[in-house]
Amino acid sequence: LGGTSRALILTDKPVRATGTPEKALEFLKKEGFETQVYDDLEPEPRIEIVEKAASFAKSYGPEVIIGIGGGSVMDSTKLVAASFTNPGSLKGYVGPNLLKRRGKPTICIPTTAGTGSEVTQYAVFTIDGKKKTCASPYIIPDVALIDPMLTLTLPPPVTAGCGLDALSHAIESLISTEATPITDELAYLATRLIFNYLKRAYYKPNDVEARYYMSMAATIAGIPLCNARMVVGHSISQTIGPMYKISHGISCAITLPYIMKFYAPVVSEKLAQIAVVIGEDVSQLSLKDAALISAVSVKSLLEEVGIPSSLKSYGIPKDMLPKLAEDSMTNFPRPNSPIELNKDNVLKILEWMYEGEI
Repeated sequence: LGGTSRALILTDKPVRATGTPEKALEFLKKEGFETQVYDDLEPEPRIEIVEKAASFAKSYGPEVIIGIGGGSVMDSTKLVAASFTNPGSLKGYVGPNLLKRRGKPTICIPTTAGTGSEVTQYAVFTIDGKKKTCASPYIIPDVALIDPMLTLTLPPPVTAGCGLDALSHAIESLISTEATPITDELAYLATRLIFNYLKRAYYKPNDVEARYYMSMAATIAGIPLCNARMVVGHSISQTIGPMYKISHGISCAITLPYIMKFYAPVVSEKLAQIAVVIGEDVSQLSLKDAALISAVSVKSLLEEVGIPSSLKSYGIPKDMLPKLAEDSMTNFPRPNSPIELNKDNVLKILEWMYEGEI
């Protein structure tokens, strides 16, 4: 590439307001690229918005597509790139392994530390008010550029939500029946980093060391997310998030301590190891009690970074819990769950979440 090659930068308006896309644009122009910035993407992206971005991208005709932003921007960028070689409506490719070809070369540059989208085969969209996932190895970005300095402008609530999203990727991957020793080690490393540095990044946003390790943790956690996959926490979070306008990171965070309690009987050794990794003294406890200490520690971390840990705090009516349980199980089945999911046991998790009960 080079010479008269074209590059398209995809972003959203809040990220553009930071000036980062313009810096990238100027750099590319100096290298001889004709470059344009498209900033009409959105958080929790509706598929219609991504279709519009794809239409613009095709009319512009870039050789490379660059996504600069949080997980929503990177997810949108991945599907826009795929639209060049996979014809028809993008909605038809939302599902597992429906894309048949790699798209345009893609570079993803995260401005948050949480989603890990820059290294995963997943992209999540809102279709008819419900979260849906495109899963394909063909949308894994060609290049991920992680610069922690881009996260310095994140406000504390976004820092917290993103960091806990990464923590959910790490811990849910440990629980999955598709976990391996390699994904486990990466998950434990990401967990330790998040417990060590999230509060620092939250309370002192310009702490560069904390931002560095949170960015590292988010990308590291994306690898077990991609390989081991998620369990019932993401089923619940992807149900309640769009319905009650709760961001993805927060909705993942509030499920996490309760699903750890749910899975403790079958993965107690792994969950107990989390307590060891984060520095809790559980040497005198049974594995199950140590696993529950890990769940309590996660719940405490949520509260220490300003995230209420009960569903009633978000105004979710208690009489909605049976429907939420059914939708979570039906729309997001998890064959990799070590406990077979049904409406009754998912409802039990939601009841714990409603009361904030470990």
